[in-house]
Amino acid sequence: MKKLLILGILFLSQSLFAQFPLTKDLTAKFELTSKYNNTKYTLEVSLPVSYDANKKYPVYYILDGFYAAPIAHGVHRTLQFENLIEDVIVVTISGPEKSLSEWLINRWPDYTFSKDTLNDVIYAKVFHLPEGSTISGKGEHFFQTLTKQIFPLIETKYSFNGNRGISGHSLGGYMVADLMFKAPEMFNRFGINSSSQRLHLNNEIRSKEKNYAATHKEFNAKVFLSFGGLEPKDAIEDLHYFDNQLKSHYSNIQTKFVEFADETHASVMPAMLSSCMWYLYKKN
Repeated sequence: MKKLLILGILFLSQSLFAQFPLTKDLTAKFELTSKYNNTKYTLEVSLPVSYDANKKYPVYYILDGFYAAPIAHGVHRTLQFENLIEDVIVVTISGPEKSLSEWLINRWPDYTFSKDTLNDVIYAKVFHLPEGSTISGKGEHFFQTLTKQIFPLIETKYSFNGNRGISGHSLGGYMVADLMFKAPEMFNRFGINSSSQRLHLNNEIRSKEKNYAATHKEFNAKVFLSFGGLEPKDAIEDLHYFDNQLKSHYSNIQTKFVEFADETHASVMPAMLSSCMWYLYKKN
């Protein structure tokens, strides 16, 4: 009986790994220099384990690859292990940063469309960065890089079905919220995580959403919103309000808000990346 049990376990294990070979090399890395801001970006890609060039797939872009890349691609593999998500190509985007301070400085112009001089100064002081090193309001350059260089590179290299998702954390989450109303036709899945929207230009995103809602009654998209439970309560409440506005203004939008108990702004990252990907690409 014991031998039969062991054989059964071995058979099951072999079946699972035959279907989901987690050790199979399905990753790639690309580098490009932006024609719009002269910044060097690194794209790391993980493919579905069953990737077939004759089929077409959605692409999910994740900002802040500096920290997100290893976690996100590991999550991608793990969710496929139990066949929890649809086949999707995952792409993380990093800048040229080699240190934490460089990353903090580099993302500040990329992820903000509007200039907020007061917040620039506060941000530099909070993170002990050189005075004048944080300059907001250059998001248009990153947007042009994203749409005219990164998208074509990835979506011609791999079999793309026309459906894109994008997610970010903190300032990256703010950028994603901005993209919802700047380029809604480009994406149908959004992840907005630990985004303190109230801080940038006195909650500028509220007016952008209001202006969009004035002429649009539908928003055909899935949106995942989250915060760590130990983050500022007023920030959590503010994002809750944003979620409620989305649901009240657009008849067909799908949203999910998650507050991760006992998690901070940093510790929430692995849970956030996993839950966000699972919700946005969960198999029906």
